[in-house]
Amino acid sequence: MRISARQLEYLDAMGIQVWQERGSQVKQLSDEVSEDIDVDNLADLQALATNCQRCDVSKTRQQVVFADGPPQADWFIVGDFASEEDGAKGRPFTGNVARLLSEMLLAVGVKKSTSYLTNSVKCYSANIYSEKLALSSCRPYLLRQIQLLKPAVILVLGEKAAHSLLKLDSSLTTLIGGVQKVDDISPPIVVTHHPRYLLESPMAKRQTWADIQLASSIVNKRHVE
Repeated sequence: MRISARQLEYLDAMGIQVWQERGSQVKQLSDEVSEDIDVDNLADLQALATNCQRCDVSKTRQQVVFADGPPQADWFIVGDFASEEDGAKGRPFTGNVARLLSEMLLAVGVKKSTSYLTNSVKCYSANIYSEKLALSSCRPYLLRQIQLLKPAVILVLGEKAAHSLLKLDSSLTTLIGGVQKVDDISPPIVVTHHPRYLLESPMAKRQTWADIQLASSIVNKRHVE
């Protein structure tokens, strides 16, 4: 018998344990949380995210890491998972990752403070039951952020963030170096390495520099038009 996530919560509250195969349960929950989110502004969207219970990460998070930056930003920058420091401070891209990202953007004349920063998964947890479920649970929030902001370009940092947004499982090497499109997202998408990876593999900075230049050319073209 198929048991919904809500039914499982009710049964758990009554002290009744229902055993289901782990893989099928994750798929079922992933299907159930994939619905769109229909709110008219970022404040309401953030309030909704703050009380989100879509996946198990909500049980251990310190706070929701929703976003940082002005809503009129041309650059919409999305990483994969919030770090522990992100979770403690309540904003994405903190610490050494923030410093490197700032340097990368300044190289094309863009201040990090004028960009809109967010993550594919809006909470930090040391133990995520299913990364796939966490990504699919948060994707509707990410889509609604993009729809409300209407940025000139979306810069996606890291393979898992790219997989979530583009609904693909291609390797990062096949996604970088060009412009990506997906049916439910209007702005052009540029994928590159996450600054966290660049801190460990500085040789990849050359490709990232090319990707950021590509994203910058898209923004500049929009302003010319």
